[in-house]
Amino acid sequence: MRRRTMLAGAVSAALAPLLTGCGALDPGDDDPDTLVVHSNITAGSAGAAAYGTIREAFESAHPGSRIKDVVSGGTDLINVYETARLAHKEADVVLVNLAEKSLAWTELGATVPVGRYMDRWGLTDRVLPQALREWTDAEGRVSGFPWTGFAWPVAYNTALLEAAGIGDVPHTADDLVAAADAVRAKGLDGLVSIGGNDWSGQKLLMQVMQCFLPPDRAEALFTRAGFADDEDALRGLAHFAELRDAGVFRDGAQGLNADSMNTDFYTGRAPVASMISGSLAAVPAEVADVTVLGGWPQPGGGVHDRPTALRGYTSTGIWVSPNGRKKIGLVEKFVRHLYSEESAGTYLRRAGQVMALRGTGDSPDFPLVSASAALTDDDVSWAVMPDLFVPAAVSQPLIRATSVAFTPGTGAEAIARALDTAYRS
Repeated sequence: MRRRTMLAGAVSAALAPLLTGCGALDPGDDDPDTLVVHSNITAGSAGAAAYGTIREAFESAHPGSRIKDVVSGGTDLINVYETARLAHKEADVVLVNLAEKSLAWTELGATVPVGRYMDRWGLTDRVLPQALREWTDAEGRVSGFPWTGFAWPVAYNTALLEAAGIGDVPHTADDLVAAADAVRAKGLDGLVSIGGNDWSGQKLLMQVMQCFLPPDRAEALFTRAGFADDEDALRGLAHFAELRDAGVFRDGAQGLNADSMNTDFYTGRAPVASMISGSLAAVPAEVADVTVLGGWPQPGGGVHDRPTALRGYTSTGIWVSPNGRKKIGLVEKFVRHLYSEESAGTYLRRAGQVMALRGTGDSPDFPLVSASAALTDDDVSWAVMPDLFVPAAVSQPLIRATSVAFTPGTGAEAIARALDTAYRS
């Protein structure tokens, strides 16, 4: 179960200035036969097309019931939902990930725990055990019905590596540095493209830091900080700094973001990138054909005996709001529909998703997504994903602190202090 240190009162106080004065937003609908669904599935995406098919099938299967969609782009959904909730005009159901501010929703009463509904409706066994654990908080509350997850491996463009004389993907830290030297000798400005100024770089920094850090201590540090006082965390950060100063990352990584990283890999400019499955879904076919997936190479003497990767099942859940509780019969029909093999299969195949449900198969049109989901314990060692442990109020300051780590010449102690300061901020 995930662990948090956040106090409900502190969160409420932090949110109040953001959420006042916005009462005009009104996604609510009092019609008992209309389910208002709030999501960030924007028009024109593969996810939107797949969701549209699922929605039409729902309305066809339940005559007289309809779905009213409210769409907020990107991360705006969190703020829009919270604003509407303060006015008691929130949507009935929310499709969004479990991370940052949404971690506190169930604790604050902004959404309704769904464990009892999951059991009552006979859906608990439909969910992968890891997904259910990740959606269950320290008090035993299930925040939402798990829906989609992610795999987060390292993508290697073998054509670019071979052009630099590298016959196999790096498996150790020494291999990684040697590969960086080889590609720079060919005129490239770095081996690994990464967003050193956003969430993508933050995840990789925390992943590399764990090379000497046992998982239970990693979880504790992500929850409460104390990086500068942990000898193994400092060893991991020192290793990160060594890789950085050896030229492993693209020049100027401290000012780049995930979009630039994706563009570098999609256009065949970057030999290596740490890419979440949602980004892998968009890799052009000509690049996908020469891409293999694996983990991040490890130094000798670390806690992992294989390259590391990340995975989780918190990408999208089906959250029930207090308004939705008033329409719980309609919510049940909707959740059952999304959990059906037909709907889950449609979303997996057409949107290129990693599903949090059992027996959902592959995405033939998204081979790298399928390959990422197929990675096993024999292929990689799984590092701790920070998001379920980092307190919501710390997430953005921690991401901002990441650029310090990617700045050349910054040592482990300075990186650790910047991370600890993010928690105190």
